[in-house]
Amino acid sequence: MFSPVPDPEPEPEPTPTGNDALLVIKMISGLEKEFELTAAEIEDFINWYNNRADGNGKEIYMFEKDFNMGPFTARKDYVAFSKIQSFEVMEYTK
Repeated sequence: MFSPVPDPEPEPEPTPTGNDALLVIKMISGLEKEFELTAAEIEDFINWYNNRADGNGKEIYMFEKDFNMGPFTARKDYVAFSKIQSFEVMEYTK
């Protein structure tokens, strides 16, 4: 009887392969916020989050929005660390 060879162990910390990602932040209120970001912007957010979890850095993270500008010259969304329940990063390549 044929015994298939098992797949090798998965890499514990895989290297990101996408150029962009969708960041979905679930707030403790149940609200979900979505941001389409570059890989560098995702890295900045994760660094801020990890530093804040260690007690360093600002309580608030600011996202620049460049869509649906209407008459505005700038749109910014501020997210408070203490209000984040969890977040998910979904990478993709355009």
